[in-house]
Amino acid sequence: MPDNLSWKALCAQAKRQLAAGQSGAARHLARQAAKLAPHREEPWLLLASIASPRASKAYVNKALAINPRSRKARAALSRAEQPSGAEAVLPRSANLALLSLLGLTIIFAIFAWLRPPVLDEGLRLMGAAAAQQLDELFATETSEPAATFTATFTPFATRTALPSSTPTPTATLQATLEPSPSPTAEPELELSLDKFDLDLPRGLSADERWIDINLSEQTLSAFEGAKLINTFSISSGTSRSPTVTGEFEIWIKVRIQAMSGPGYYIEDVPWVMYFYGDYGIHGTWWHNNFGTPMSAGCVNMSIPDAQWMYQWASVGTVVKVHY
Repeated sequence: MPDNLSWKALCAQAKRQLAAGQSGAARHLARQAAKLAPHREEPWLLLASIASPRASKAYVNKALAINPRSRKARAALSRAEQPSGAEAVLPRSANLALLSLLGLTIIFAIFAWLRPPVLDEGLRLMGAAAAQQLDELFATETSEPAATFTATFTPFATRTALPSSTPTPTATLQATLEPSPSPTAEPELELSLDKFDLDLPRGLSADERWIDINLSEQTLSAFEGAKLINTFSISSGTSRSPTVTGEFEIWIKVRIQAMSGPGYYIEDVPWVMYFYGDYGIHGTWWHNNFGTPMSAGCVNMSIPDAQWMYQWASVGTVVKVHY
């Protein structure tokens, strides 16, 4: 009974926090309750009432899987599936925008067909004058614009591979490309590549850091040249959504984010390092079954292990994935 009292108390605290407007604290308490009582519908319904509409539906479905006859869960699902006011107006607004765009296109086409030849020369002179003013403006500009970053993926020329399956997590990246801090000193393992029957990735220097992911053994190992620094147990993609194999490089690091795809929505995924498109190495709080394929294609690690790797590796670190 202590466990039951514990999750019920957490749910009660979460409701009080939610009533006080502290949705973040309420969400945290509800997650703790769900971890303590994963087979009770109440924590999942509480999470559904706090989460975004997309996540709410996933949480309600979890509650229905536990208790298909739950009236509360069915009512919550009905509310989650109802379109919001903005969504109901959106189709009409989209139609008006499309009609406006079509009308402007027709007007410009008629104008281009009927315009006098003298107008072309006038437009050309105006364009040349505007271009000159822009050149002068940028030539005298002294202040730097605010830096922006858009995450894009460009395959590397010497290390490319075609995935056999690509998961489709969506994410709002809040990323930094700053050099990673040195990890806390760990005892080095005096082992060589010979024990693992591995070859150094092509083009690496003798002491360069790189990551080896063995899908057969479900392990991730950190190397400096031929020297093994650390090794961890992981969970890679299942047979329906296998992890891509080949040689890649970490192209972006994200401290924490939400991930979603077909059939799942997961908030607060920590210590994410993407090495091929949407394939990444990240911490995992929703299971502890490491050593067994569990993911939709990413490489799952425990949160402490993922944090160690996040601090040890950097953008550009080579990642070798194989069976």
